[in-house]
Amino acid sequence: MRIKIEGGPDDLVRRLDQCDYCPFEEILPPEQRKIKVLDLPIPKNHIHRITIEQICGKNYDGVCPMKYLVMRVPCDDSTAVQMGDLMIFRWDLGKKLKADIEENYGGGEWAKNQDLGRGKTESYAERFRDIWNLGERKDHNILDARFVYELVVSEPETYNKAIELLETLKQEHEKRDSI
Repeated sequence: MRIKIEGGPDDLVRRLDQCDYCPFEEILPPEQRKIKVLDLPIPKNHIHRITIEQICGKNYDGVCPMKYLVMRVPCDDSTAVQMGDLMIFRWDLGKKLKADIEENYGGGEWAKNQDLGRGKTESYAERFRDIWNLGERKDHNILDARFVYELVVSEPETYNKAIELLETLKQEHEKRDSI
């Protein structure tokens, strides 16, 4: 199937008409959204389609040039999911503060060391890493992007239970894998 994209070779790929919003338009800088990027090979270390679908959230099965662009970004799934989760965090923070949250401020709050209710200093970024690592398996991660976000920002009791469950699941997986 051939994708028809209007414009010259340096024009930017834009979101589909059916989409009122595309997170990739915000995430990808203009240089990575140029039509000519679609001709590049997919790098060895790239974002996988299932992760792209989770971040997109539209469940659109048709051809989406923006998703093809994202697959060409030299980035791993963990980084991509954390970027998507950070965007959700900014939206949530904006709702809470009734203001638009700039990327730098949202990122600063995400990475800020503070007491998140568990009586110790930690950041949402650290929580993300811990949860993501517990979901890692040999060739994939068992966790959905939105589920990771829900765990990262959860209340202390919920977070502790989730970590305990994920640790147990990882141990059970390793036992099965060693057979």
